[in-house]
Amino acid sequence: MNNDAVFEDAVRMVQCLAAVAMFVVGLEWQALQRRGTLNAVWSADLLREEWGWRRVLMAPATTRVIPLMQLLLAAVLLLAAWLEVRPSTVSAVAAGGLAATLWHTAVRVRSTMNGGSDGMLFVVLLALAVATVPVAQALRHGALLFVAAQLVMSYLRAGWVKAREHDWWTGHALRSFLSIPAYGVPRWLPQAPVLLRTASFGVLLFELAAPVALVSPAAAVAYAAVAWCFHFATAVVFGLNRFLLAWSAALPSLWFAAHLLQARRH
Repeated sequence: MNNDAVFEDAVRMVQCLAAVAMFVVGLEWQALQRRGTLNAVWSADLLREEWGWRRVLMAPATTRVIPLMQLLLAAVLLLAAWLEVRPSTVSAVAAGGLAATLWHTAVRVRSTMNGGSDGMLFVVLLALAVATVPVAQALRHGALLFVAAQLVMSYLRAGWVKAREHDWWTGHALRSFLSIPAYGVPRWLPQAPVLLRTASFGVLLFELAAPVALVSPAAAVAYAAVAWCFHFATAVVFGLNRFLLAWSAALPSLWFAAHLLQARRH
């Protein structure tokens, strides 16, 4: 396959997965609103003076429609990917709009609502907005390469931080995470010391090996498969479903980056 064909396939995969991720985000927001969990947050105007020109956008009435916008734009993004329209201004607007909803929430509460997963989704959606709009090919390719770079760095940095902590080599750090009540770790999960040490070493090896994914397309696919299993496991054990969805949306960028690097070497 040539680079352009690989790029289009990778963008389509990213687009579908990002749309699904944002659809789930919208559904979760809807559920929280129905339970009244967000009412206090959305109705609070304590930061009004800091919003400046954004004051109208941050009003409670505007904020409460954000989940509906996310559901609608996610559906548009998914439909555009299914129809295989490339390049598509519709896709670019939908992706940019979804990124704007994440920005809006972060400004509204002065933080991301779901940590790193919102950050990764924001990067993916902004890149999609560039990768799907009719602009120079180099700019579109660069947008997807930026996602791949962010993805590799996210794993590499996490692995480096863990590798500097002795408790990650002994399994004690993983045991501490499993014992945090907020995660609701299943009781059936075995926590023998040898298993925890093995799992900890596996996590370190997986994260530090992230640059290997760029060696070849086959290596990218293999690493992406391992990464997806890793995030699926964290979703099952720790309930981090948003991380599974956000990083899954970014993983196809590795395949394109590896193809492009391989082509440059030859």
